[in-house]
Amino acid sequence: MPGRELKPGELLLVAEAFTGGFYVAVSRGLFVPMLAYSGYSLESISWVALPAGLGGIALSAAVFRRSEAVTSRFRVLLLSSHLLERVLWTTPPFLIQWLAAEAAVYLLGNMFSLLTSLLLGVLIFSYFPSEREVVRVSVQRSAAGAAASLLGALFMTYLPTVAEPPTVYYVLYITAFAVGLMSTVTLLLIPRMPARVEEPLQPGDLQEAAMVKGVNAYLVLVLMNAGGNLVGLAWSPLLRGLNAPLYVPLALSLTGNLGALLGSFAWKSYRAYLAAMGVNTLLTALIPFVRVPEAHPLLSLSTSFTFMGANLLGMQLFAQLSRRLGRVKASVFSTSAGYLGLLLSTALSIAVRMPPGAALLAAASFKLLAVVVAMLAIPETAVVPERRVYEYSRLVYSTSLYGYTFTVQASREFLKAMLEMLATVALVTLIYLVYRLTALLAGV
Repeated sequence: MPGRELKPGELLLVAEAFTGGFYVAVSRGLFVPMLAYSGYSLESISWVALPAGLGGIALSAAVFRRSEAVTSRFRVLLLSSHLLERVLWTTPPFLIQWLAAEAAVYLLGNMFSLLTSLLLGVLIFSYFPSEREVVRVSVQRSAAGAAASLLGALFMTYLPTVAEPPTVYYVLYITAFAVGLMSTVTLLLIPRMPARVEEPLQPGDLQEAAMVKGVNAYLVLVLMNAGGNLVGLAWSPLLRGLNAPLYVPLALSLTGNLGALLGSFAWKSYRAYLAAMGVNTLLTALIPFVRVPEAHPLLSLSTSFTFMGANLLGMQLFAQLSRRLGRVKASVFSTSAGYLGLLLSTALSIAVRMPPGAALLAAASFKLLAVVVAMLAIPETAVVPERRVYEYSRLVYSTSLYGYTFTVQASREFLKAMLEMLATVALVTLIYLVYRLTALLAGV
């Protein structure tokens, strides 16, 4: 891209993150508290979230294997996915009485969200020529998104004090949709967005070495996100059990976004990223033992502040690997980790019917595993000799590859069965409607 176009493009990408940050903070931050305070249990909420994790993994695998499907129609896919995601995320408060419908919307909304995030990652990797610029713009976008999320969380925390459910849910989601549309308009204004993206080819040995490092970094992000998602699922039910008013779980989002904003600028080196992840693990383990609801927003600030260490580690590593892995593969790694983490966390909470406190301790265990992998298998954060890092990284890579292959196949089979079930339900409903219509016409 010419130098004169770099600055406007950078500013517009940051503006897109800012307006999108408000929309995401409200639409995602309200979802679990809305279900929990509507009477749904942790297990029920996990069933809503499970298909989204499976769908995200299946979509990520498909894009990873056939990257040309998104690079050949890049601009059209990005803009249409960006808009459709926002439309879908307007509907949750209107479906609160139908949990199956919530699960379907959550699945579709998250799949479009994944595709949008993936394509935005490809755009950033393509638009900026150097690793330093990619990291700088990504940090700026992260900070802008966190600042807007803070505003969204403030709005989301204040509104329940002046309006009652379900009215407050309708107002919040419609407002989020309106602001989310502004981010789509901002994206339209980016100068010379490529209609298609060309992927440079790399020698096989370079690709293999990059893949080993990429898979290990991916595993760290997956485990951290599994812990983070389990915290998100269990924290509101825990507070409900402590008889906390609705504004307390909503305040978690407010202080969490403030922590993410501060964390974007606090962690500056690989060692700092590792230290932040370690502290985050300890803080997560403390959550179920804090019995005063009003103290939990401060815990949310601290956990979000330290969780940014994991995000920045992934951002740095995949910016470094994007030229060797390819822009699409690097973007798939960095964006799909949250969905595999979501799958792990929801599957665990369904398979093992844990109370919220036990789920939070399980979340800390996921994060501890991530810290161990980072200490042993990633050269930049390892605390063992270089030769050992190579051995551990190969071992982790091989193990992770088998596990991921199994997960992808299971996800495909589950989604296939789910679609067949939905088709059967639709057919039975249609037959019933035809029968009723015939009966009415016949005067029976």
